[in-house]
Amino acid sequence: MMKKDWTIVDVLKHSRHDWLNKIQLIKGNIALNKYDRVKEIIDEIVMETQNEARLTNLQLTELASFFMTYNWEEHKFPIEYEVIGTARDLAKYDDELTAWCEQFFQLIENNTVLNGENHLMITVELFDEEVRFLFDFSGIINDTELVIESLEKGNESDQIQLIEYEVHPHELIASIAVI
Repeated sequence: MMKKDWTIVDVLKHSRHDWLNKIQLIKGNIALNKYDRVKEIIDEIVMETQNEARLTNLQLTELASFFMTYNWEEHKFPIEYEVIGTARDLAKYDDELTAWCEQFFQLIENNTVLNGENHLMITVELFDEEVRFLFDFSGIINDTELVIESLEKGNESDQIQLIEYEVHPHELIASIAVI
């Protein structure tokens, strides 16, 4: 996967575009007197912003950058993420987690139908004794056997362990732990 080297101007441009879209969505719903939907949109924005803050508080600079800019480029699936638990410094895992996620995303990208309603939800669970990343993909997987084979053959590292996975034609769930 080719990594884009974002300039400050690129980041500001994309961020401004995202915020303008959100504001227009709010304005449109106000014009239609859909105040319940406006509240939902604002709640979604607050939740998204809180998750960005929680992610950056983990000191995973490369991974946070990868997640936060992923939807700015064209892919077969968008991502969402949430961070649950008490923040801690995970900087020592940054390079390997980023490499693992890039490889995993590419595996999904290579084995997913383009026009499916694809989506990847990532949950970072910060337990006292361990840190887990849960990846829940929904969409159309065109070669489940290849995905299973790739996961079994492993892209584990010294710091990352694949805990479990399930692959079905319309869903892929994988969980990793940092060691």
